[in-house]
Amino acid sequence: MIGGAMKEDIKIDVKVATILCRRAAPPLEHRDSSLSLERGATITDVIASLGIPRALVGSVTVNKKRSPDDYALQDGDRLAIIPAISGG
Repeated sequence: MIGGAMKEDIKIDVKVATILCRRAAPPLEHRDSSLSLERGATITDVIASLGIPRALVGSVTVNKKRSPDDYALQDGDRLAIIPAISGG
């Protein structure tokens, strides 16, 4: 596009722990999915779009590396959303 920026989408793969799939609103049918997002989307955006309560998420990895919520996702990233662990 000449004279302006064109919004490009990125595609990522997401794996969600089963317990978090059940607690999402609405519940997720599949643990593994592919998402199309606007460039600049963050981990926070993905968690919110999936309807997963943030308080239930322990950590998130991008390409097998633990990443902060404000990490800007890139095309082809593989995201894993891991539940918080409690116990005693």
